[in-house]
Amino acid sequence: MRRLTLVPVLVAVAALALAGCAQDFGHGPEGRVTEKSKDGKKFYLVVDPTKEGKEKKFRVSNDYHDCYRGSKYPKCIDD
Repeated sequence: MRRLTLVPVLVAVAALALAGCAQDFGHGPEGRVTEKSKDGKKFYLVVDPTKEGKEKKFRVSNDYHDCYRGSKYPKCIDD
């Protein structure tokens, strides 16, 4: 009987753990991607929204692989 109550608990814990893996960091400012960087498993894009050298670095998830230097953000994630 005790094993039957443990199974739903383990399933719930596994589902919560998997849900935490898919993080959404939101969107950064619109502009040209000037740099991409990676710190371990953390991915960052650097965007110059004004073309005046006032770059903004922000953390992203899958957008890192979709956007290249010189591409327009956030259009590069929609293409």
